[in-house]
Amino acid sequence: MNEIKRNKSNTNFAGFDLASTEQRLINYTIDSVLYFGFIIFYIVSIRHISKIEDLSFLSGLLIYDDPNYLRRIFFGLITTTIFYSFLEYLLKGKTIGKLVTNTRAVTIENEIMDFKTVLLRSMCRRIPFDSFSFLGEIPRGWHDKISKTKVIFEKK
Repeated sequence: MNEIKRNKSNTNFAGFDLASTEQRLINYTIDSVLYFGFIIFYIVSIRHISKIEDLSFLSGLLIYDDPNYLRRIFFGLITTTIFYSFLEYLLKGKTIGKLVTNTRAVTIENEIMDFKTVLLRSMCRRIPFDSFSFLGEIPRGWHDKISKTKVIFEKK
């Protein structure tokens, strides 16, 4: 199972083991820290570009008792989808966390994901309780199952 088998185009990842729950947790932690850094950078950039001193209109994105709850949900859906789609498509199934742990998201057919698959996978991350779907014996979340993908460990 550890033998590397790739076709001539070097895009088939058959023979690789699934990433472990621990590797997936490390990926999630690293990517979450970077995502929140991305959001802070985005908000600071808006302030700098628009020369707005008062950012209270953005407080609803960060405060949980905001009456405009749907605005925050929509903002989170859009930004996480952009963040993960951009990384996973450009890095061919990798995020910064996956680069650190030497893992990669691929289709269940062991191929590099196309943009449609990456986009679906990224949107499915926002399904409530998706994080708990990893508690089973095999570490595949709902965003993996729905998008027909898996995360593999690429041994060095």
